[in-house]
Amino acid sequence: MNHRLVIGSTLVLALVACGGSQKPADSAGATADAPRSTSAVADSAATPGAAAGGGEAGGAASDDVAKGTAAIKAGDWTTARSSFESAIKKNPKQADAHYYLGLVMDKTGDRAAAEKHYKDALALQPDLQEAAENLTAILVENKKYDEAIGVAKKALARNAKNSEMQLNLAVALSEKGDADNATKAFDDAVKLAPNDARFYLAYAHHLSAAKKQDEAVAKLKQAQRVAGDDPALLGTIGFELRTARAVPECIATFDKAISLRDNADFRTNRALCKYAAKDKPGAVADLQAATQKEPAFAPAHYWLGSWMHEDGKFAEAIAEYDAYLKSAPNGPMSKAAEAKLKLAKDKKKPEKPAPKK
Repeated sequence: MNHRLVIGSTLVLALVACGGSQKPADSAGATADAPRSTSAVADSAATPGAAAGGGEAGGAASDDVAKGTAAIKAGDWTTARSSFESAIKKNPKQADAHYYLGLVMDKTGDRAAAEKHYKDALALQPDLQEAAENLTAILVENKKYDEAIGVAKKALARNAKNSEMQLNLAVALSEKGDADNATKAFDDAVKLAPNDARFYLAYAHHLSAAKKQDEAVAKLKQAQRVAGDDPALLGTIGFELRTARAVPECIATFDKAISLRDNADFRTNRALCKYAAKDKPGAVADLQAATQKEPAFAPAHYWLGSWMHEDGKFAEAIAEYDAYLKSAPNGPMSKAAEAKLKLAKDKKKPEKPAPKK
């Protein structure tokens, strides 16, 4: 069973865009549209635990649960929701129906309903670890840190080797500001999952927030080593390395990510790292490739315009600023683009009239 996993309230395990806080979809469709992170939201039809209740009503409810889980596998969230609601109506004590309905509401954006049904599932079946993991993730996102910590500790008392819950506990402690206990919890989490890059990413995020940049970079390097050939993970690691100003490591990580999935987001991030490394030609080449691959990818146009502007190529800069504003008129860098566009137009020399014959 896949489930939600907190990786820090401001870190998104999806492709992260360059420039400001803009986080567009990557070229493969993974979106980063909110400051939240998950592993896959459960889409498996495996039952998370033994269902509560029984008898005729319990059997009919279980049939609805089976129908709902099949709908989840098919991506049919409407049918899934109606199936689990029907199951609960027939048997309000069916724990897995509450869990799955919480999952559907979570996946479709109704966090309040998801929280309620995860809690109902746990009240009926306290050892339902998937419900506890997803509940702690929602509680952290809603800044209910003490409640999240309480749920996590109860779950870990039942199963101390639950690495995902250990990580959720660490993030809850970190977000609460309990840095020392969070660090201990992160240490415990990575011991339980030493080959999971997401755990090192979360730990690095915690260390970065604590202004321990060298230690954060060390964890990001560990994340890169175990990320394998997952381009989305590599892109997130590269972005974090860029924000940590670990320039050579950033370039190397995006080199690998681009070899696996060449897109404008990765190219633009690598360009910013190359620029920081004083390789402006390489940076410009990456941005040009990015704008050719994905003409609507706004951040690439902004930075390419800025660097053309630096070189006194005002006509080219104007074209790139215009392209940015066309793609992202209300984007995070739109005001800066408008101001730079005005400057470039002011500095652009008027063309000399053709000589009279």
